[in-house]
Amino acid sequence: MSETQIIIGNQNATRCFYLPTAPKLAQCWLPDNVDAIPALITANGNHWRKILTIMAKLSVKDNNWKHYRDTQLLKQDECIVIQATELTPNAQQHFICGQQSAQSLTFDTSDFTTLCGSEDYVSVNNKLSIYLCPYLDYRQFPNKHIDNLRLKMGLLPID
Repeated sequence: MSETQIIIGNQNATRCFYLPTAPKLAQCWLPDNVDAIPALITANGNHWRKILTIMAKLSVKDNNWKHYRDTQLLKQDECIVIQATELTPNAQQHFICGQQSAQSLTFDTSDFTTLCGSEDYVSVNNKLSIYLCPYLDYRQFPNKHIDNLRLKMGLLPID
């Protein structure tokens, strides 16, 4: 583990999102706080609202992603790892978001296949449940790519 690595959320989460830069967090901020996500969005603005929304869309089992984002995200099943140099060992699904995050991690990309319909933006390693994704921004990772990845993960598309 890198000395500069930051983990936001449950360190034993089943889903891990790897990102290059951390949000601003108040000193008293904890992911278990009732208003943790709204507070994070307030402190960091629209950019982080988009990141957290895409994370919720990739995490929620049904279509109620907004409720999930605001009440459940980062509390049990997800974490964000900033500046990771290795995959989190406890996670069952790894979402490597953007080229900068992918370059920090070392693994064999020959085991990855491009997800059909994602126009080379999303690649999957089926054996290890690793997803190479664009940075979590709607311009780079629009709903059609989110839906394609959800289908690959065995979830229904978002309405």
